Amino acid sequence: MGPVDRVPWGLRERPELARAAFDEAVDWQSPVQTFFRTATADVDIAGTVIPKETKILMFLGSANRDPDRWENPDRFDLTRDPSGHVGFGMGIHQCIGQHVARLEAETLLAALARRVTGIELAGEPQRHPNNTLRSWASLPIRMRTDL
Repeated sequence: MGPVDRVPWGLRERPELARAAFDEAVDWQSPVQTFFRTATADVDIAGTVIPKETKILMFLGSANRDPDRWENPDRFDLTRDPSGHVGFGMGIHQCIGQHVARLEAETLLAALARRVTGIELAGEPQRHPNNTLRSWASLPIRMRTDL
């Protein structure tokens, strides 16, 4: 994991950045890491021909860290415009539920930003092992509130 930008404010001070924070998180740590596609025609990519009907393994996590596309790609940066990441796929293979996911995440993060003063680990996180999906089997946290 790369560093997190140290900005003089966070979501608590700027809850309007909740959607940008969600998209940056999806860009920075893509939930779907890989999937296969099949070439529908011979394609030349940087001097290498990918023959028609060849299976191609796509690495979304890598694409979202491409330094030719993103400045400081290993940095979590709330000031970056995260549009264009492929965390929800692209083109005809886009996730049909991405707009609902963004709306739910924005609503949740903005509500948390208004009420929560701190989030910390409350135990050892456990990843759910999977070659395609990045997920947690357990992520124990403790939240502090002003209330």
